[in-house]
Amino acid sequence: METILVATDFSDAANNAADYAVELAKLFTAKIALVNTYNLPYSTYETGTSGDLINVLQEASAGGLQHLKKRIEQNNKHNFEIECFSDFGFAENMIIETANKINADLIVIGISGEGGLIKERLIGSTAIKVVRNTDIPVFIIPDKAKYHPIHKISFACDLNKTEESDLVYVSRYFGKLFNAELEIINVEEPGEEFSEEKSKTYAVLNKKLESIPHKSVFITEKHAGKALEDYFTDHPTDLVIVNPHKHNLFHNLFSHSISKELAFHCKVPLLCIH
Repeated sequence: METILVATDFSDAANNAADYAVELAKLFTAKIALVNTYNLPYSTYETGTSGDLINVLQEASAGGLQHLKKRIEQNNKHNFEIECFSDFGFAENMIIETANKINADLIVIGISGEGGLIKERLIGSTAIKVVRNTDIPVFIIPDKAKYHPIHKISFACDLNKTEESDLVYVSRYFGKLFNAELEIINVEEPGEEFSEEKSKTYAVLNKKLESIPHKSVFITEKHAGKALEDYFTDHPTDLVIVNPHKHNLFHNLFSHSISKELAFHCKVPLLCIH
């Protein structure tokens, strides 16, 4: 992994995510790309009085990025390569465009919550739009999550032909990288049969993961969010991997009701892979 893109709006949650990304960059010996966007308030569009406001916003964005870069360099005894990208536009668009332009291997975004409950208006706007519209892995960092060695990774999947995708290799990669135990969590609705297809997937997954410590967990619950909430309450983890793909069971976790459905409240970092 060579490049980690860090999206920031200079909030406390974004600064916390940047600190987390710094530790990942040390681990990967990767360079960091700091990205900030700025836009005009809707009231300005309505009145047509942009004037010099764009220039003011541009200066504030560039200045904020340089301040963040300096803070990272001063607080860490590490030879970082840090680039800064600032532009006018919608945050999710620039994040994805910049990530593609610099061939980013990972996108890191912070989110803000209160008491563990994510604010839908915050996470629903930028982080989730990025997740939905890029194939680059996205690390979502809760504002209360501080970096610490990752010993346990939970991969929540639905065993629906997972063995035919690269998902298992990505989860295995992170398991090896962090020297962590990997658990595969499958949520089934009550009465759902363990089909021959799922049995095949389960066998293939075990074969592909035999090189790292791993285990499988099967949960019966109608609502995936409730199942994850209960499970992670009793079985803490350091990182949760999900695949919010269309038609995937966990795609629903990234719907408009995410503040209710993402029931484990993002107390730990969430890695979204495709």
